[in-house]
Amino acid sequence: MHATLCPVRRFAAVALISIWSTSVSSQTAHSGSPPVVAATYRGAVQLDPSSGALSSRWALHLTRHAADSVVLLFNSGFGTLRVTGDDVVRFTVDTARGLRRLHVALRSSPTPRDVRLDVVADGTLQLDDDGINSVSTSYTELSLDSFWFPVLDGFPDITGELQLTLPASLEIVASGTVLRAASARRGWRTTSITSTVPLPDFAFVAAKSLAIVSATRARAVTSTADTSLVRALLNVTTDCADYLVSRYGAGQTMPAVTIVLPPRIGPGYARKHYIVVPVGEWQGAASEAAARAERQTSFVCHELAHYWSSGAVANGPENWLNEGFAEFVSGRAVRTLRGDSAYALVQAQWRTRAARAGVVWSPSARERPTANAAYGKAPLLLATLEERIGTPAMEQILVQFMTRPLRTTPAVLAMIAATTTPETAEWLALALGK
Repeated sequence: MHATLCPVRRFAAVALISIWSTSVSSQTAHSGSPPVVAATYRGAVQLDPSSGALSSRWALHLTRHAADSVVLLFNSGFGTLRVTGDDVVRFTVDTARGLRRLHVALRSSPTPRDVRLDVVADGTLQLDDDGINSVSTSYTELSLDSFWFPVLDGFPDITGELQLTLPASLEIVASGTVLRAASARRGWRTTSITSTVPLPDFAFVAAKSLAIVSATRARAVTSTADTSLVRALLNVTTDCADYLVSRYGAGQTMPAVTIVLPPRIGPGYARKHYIVVPVGEWQGAASEAAARAERQTSFVCHELAHYWSSGAVANGPENWLNEGFAEFVSGRAVRTLRGDSAYALVQAQWRTRAARAGVVWSPSARERPTANAAYGKAPLLLATLEERIGTPAMEQILVQFMTRPLRTTPAVLAMIAATTTPETAEWLALALGK
């Protein structure tokens, strides 16, 4: 039996792929609630896959929170929502755009302070037929888009630990470190998922049987995928990881990459070192598997690049730094790993998107740039910059961006001016604003 399906509008910024396509798209929403600087979660969740019933208790720690309110977003199936805490004055619950919204009024403070919220959320998950999130007794996959946990409005990255209790017959792979209890209790087993890398959620897959194929920097996890395709995608992941770590990993080495190959078709997504690529029931020759996998090089390298290319405010005008640099770095990886003709195809995609893009960034910008600007025009401008200054100078710029805390456009432009010339930085600033 599956959890009830109903229309739920998807808000989260999620990269989408298919094993038969190289397209990447995203969706975002933001209701204007005050931004959260940093958040740590501690949760205990029990999920019954036979019905979709979920019972959860969460402690949210918000660091240096300056506002007098917080908004938490939940799946529409949560009938019970409560929040308590020393700073909580009151809370209200409403439903808007397919989500339950918990509005929390906080005690006023003249200075930023740490806030703890203790949240109770119980109900039966209502899942959109989006091709990603599903709950059943044989296969369960949940991520940010299902709002199965308290999601802070604005979608900041979070860290923390989750104690997830599921039927003992299910094995689990997740975006964090997984530690399963040695023994089951009355048919249930609790798994600890610890996330020390800031990510937007606790994404996980649970299935009755998971096979793992490992390499030096990566592992592939699947329940049904064809062996040749598993190894081909693992090779692509290893190629991308090797490329990135060799250039940018001296100061911050990327953890081992997990690539999950679920037995479905439709969208995929990534969480830095945790990548989901749907493979469905595909069967074919090993040579065809290699070709299909290599078409995902740009996507995989882009997502792995986010291990370094992240930290700019995702819901504001600086997000082009996160996405534009990751996309450009992945394009350069394609050029090195797959050749000039493959890179030319990537550049053609950038040009197509750039033709429909507006301004990437300007000093007066207040909104997040469009997907076409961030994923098309921005990397195309960085490619043009490389043509102007040469590959060695561009590599210096990329190393500095990927390894230093440069997460505002003025800081990046200042770095480019110091590395090249002030005129070069001025050219880029003007081009971003056109």
